[in-house]
Amino acid sequence: MDWSRTKTIFIVTFLLLNTFLIYQLIEKRNEGDINVRAQATVKERLADMNITVTEELPEDKSEISHIVGQTVDISEEVINKAGEEQVTVLNNRFIEVTLEDPYKITDPERDVENFLRDHVVHAEEYSYTSWNQDEGQMFFNQTFQEHIVVTYAENQLVLFFNEDQEIVSYIQSYLEFNEEGKEKDMLAPYKAIEVLLNEAIISFNDEISQIELGYYSLFSPEGDVQVFAPMYQIQVNEESSYLVHAIDGSIQESIGDTDNIEGIQEENTAEEMTEETSSEG
Repeated sequence: MDWSRTKTIFIVTFLLLNTFLIYQLIEKRNEGDINVRAQATVKERLADMNITVTEELPEDKSEISHIVGQTVDISEEVINKAGEEQVTVLNNRFIEVTLEDPYKITDPERDVENFLRDHVVHAEEYSYTSWNQDEGQMFFNQTFQEHIVVTYAENQLVLFFNEDQEIVSYIQSYLEFNEEGKEKDMLAPYKAIEVLLNEAIISFNDEISQIELGYYSLFSPEGDVQVFAPMYQIQVNEESSYLVHAIDGSIQESIGDTDNIEGIQEENTAEEMTEETSSEG
């Protein structure tokens, strides 16, 4: 064997590998510099137009993917927790639980949290969405990696209250989530804001009052499976909200009046429910 030739081949291969790795490092650094410059440019445009961003922006991630939600039958778990007499299976996705005794609420934030922990299976995976005072209904959605997951035309967990502000029943569905497909480059939060800026949806003296990354399904589910796309929900002037796709930057939907999607903020919910409870007492 020609060891001298073999040694030369190894050296050349090593040098080529190092060159390739250095090239990749430089490319990544350049991409990062471009993103920083782009964000600086957006910030300058916002400042020039007196547009303020009052909400802390989501973490800037480099890549993200769609997720798929598969309906899971939790009827046995719910029956074990609530008792068979209290449970009604509504369809292949939803279960209704009627409490034997109404659950009294005196401190909304604390008591609702305790109720979820003691009565609802997988409660730690749900996040508060909104409160409908007129109907006495509190809405929750599941989360995936700490981001809200919004299903099409459905709420995954709804608590029902009577006139005495007591919980009397709830309806629940449960999905198991998995990432779907290859991860793709993710739009930075400021680039999502720039999309609305370029479309003249936000203009002089406007306020970006909320921007939140979540997963949304905009189509009716096919059987027991739903596909969710990563999107930024951007709220403007605390009035209208828009969904901007976190991968391709398309504006998916104008949600309109935020009362329809945000309801009353959690702290306000607690205050109002406390006021109602006090006045009735």
